[in-house]
Amino acid sequence: MKKKFSAWKKENLNDNQAIQKVHGLSEEEYLKSKSIMDLMERIAELSFEEGSPKQVIQEPEISFWASELGQRLSITPLQALLLSLFINFYPDSEIQTTDIAKHLSCTNLAVMSCYEDIKVLKERKYVSESKSKDSIEYYIPMSTIMAFRDNHDVIPMDYSNLSGEDLFQEIYNAFRANYECQIDYMELQETLSALVNSNQQLTLCRQVNEYNLGKDDWILLMYACHIFYMNRSNTIEPDDLRRIFPMRTNMKISRQLRQNSHPLLQQNLLEPAGGALATDQEWCLSSRAAKDLLSEICPNVSEGVKRDVICAETIHTKSMFYPNKTAKQIRELEDLLMPEKFARVQESLVAHGMRKGFACLFYGAPGTGKTETVLQIARKTGRNIMQVDMSQMRDKFVGESEKNVKQIFTRYRRLCKEFDLTPILLLNEADALLSVRLKEMRSSVDQMANTMQNIILQEMEELDGILIATTNLTDNLDAAFERRFLYKVEFQKPTAEESRHIWQAMLPEISEEDAWTLAKQYAFSGGQIENIARKQIVNSILFPEEGRDLNKIRQACDSEYLNKNQNRPIGFC
Repeated sequence: MKKKFSAWKKENLNDNQAIQKVHGLSEEEYLKSKSIMDLMERIAELSFEEGSPKQVIQEPEISFWASELGQRLSITPLQALLLSLFINFYPDSEIQTTDIAKHLSCTNLAVMSCYEDIKVLKERKYVSESKSKDSIEYYIPMSTIMAFRDNHDVIPMDYSNLSGEDLFQEIYNAFRANYECQIDYMELQETLSALVNSNQQLTLCRQVNEYNLGKDDWILLMYACHIFYMNRSNTIEPDDLRRIFPMRTNMKISRQLRQNSHPLLQQNLLEPAGGALATDQEWCLSSRAAKDLLSEICPNVSEGVKRDVICAETIHTKSMFYPNKTAKQIRELEDLLMPEKFARVQESLVAHGMRKGFACLFYGAPGTGKTETVLQIARKTGRNIMQVDMSQMRDKFVGESEKNVKQIFTRYRRLCKEFDLTPILLLNEADALLSVRLKEMRSSVDQMANTMQNIILQEMEELDGILIATTNLTDNLDAAFERRFLYKVEFQKPTAEESRHIWQAMLPEISEEDAWTLAKQYAFSGGQIENIARKQIVNSILFPEEGRDLNKIRQACDSEYLNKNQNRPIGFC
């Protein structure tokens, strides 16, 4: 570029004027029609092998385009030149000043002399810096690329003075964005660091920096805190490490964890999760770390994995009515699960070389009392319940559904250690996961379903505690599951005699004659009768003057049917 500025501008404007004539644009409008990326491309192209940054920016044409870019971003022309060159190396995550020097065909010292200008680019979040023992490297955050691609400046995020809940929402967003490749590992580090440094009012943010951890170990600790806060018991698995860390870092951390030499294990910040499918391959936040780091944000953190557990003493007594066969099975199960007898039975099974866990299947139509029966068994035997809605286990992200299932049993094993009495693991609505496994898998969804089922089968094989699964369907039950359920209890819709008892238990003010009338007229399940009883209680408050009579109850019964031909009255018209 040897032209004088006046000669270059005259030629440039002649070219521009030709374009202006075609498009009807003024010079100012023409420049504005150029996007940020257009300007950067022009600057990078013109500066190739032109000398040191401070020399290059004196060249008229480069100065012209760099000044335009600088005005748009409120930076100097020299900073605009350097920024354009950094962007030119995207998506390289290890940009060094030697790369800039090579592009310009100048010494590395010439680029390093512009460090104050590079510092401004860092402060503006255009570039990020990563320091190691051997070098200083730079990378371009994806948020910067997205902003420039959309032709606007980077909008800085204000993370200051967040509440604990908002902090963890931002941490979740950062890890999710990294998982979905919206940000890279370096930007994940940058984001988490900004979150922590901007919220030193929180104990977590002050404490994590006092452990003197390396940046990768620090990221792992933040991830462990994040999943503990979100779920209280989620574990870190090899797949998590692969998703978060670059390959070499992942290999190093995985090896240290397996060998129990990782700094987080040494400082008792992580601990092995244990379990049949875990052994040395799963880890979780330690009780000590949870208490030290999260007690301010989670006041009930001392409860650990006990959160969302149904405690036996909080379960209300409820009268249940079953056919004779079902009632007999329920009584046997209650007797078995009484603490002293259960302990003796388990000891005897172990002595005979058999599995000591108990898996039970409650199956039958909706509303027949399967879940309520589990609650009443827990109340009578003094056992707490870890209830899981299996229909919520599927996740749209690859591998997450399988992990969700494994987490259930990992958490249950930890609960067994926490409580004096072995709790009950209730897998509610387990229909889909108990069905026959597919022999021909035609999609990743099929493969995921089979994997989830295999995990459950393996966990049931190794079960030391008490598992009760409920399902509405049994026609499609996989034979492997059927073998693993020691007790299988069918729940049928109540007979007229049983319905009479349920009506009187739910609405004690009605006469025995009216209860018989309703029982014979409507083939309701116990759950449907309870719905009607609840409506009557609500109506007694909303319309106290109307009172309750048989006709009002019948109206409520008729409205219970969505399908007018479904379960029509029996014995009456």
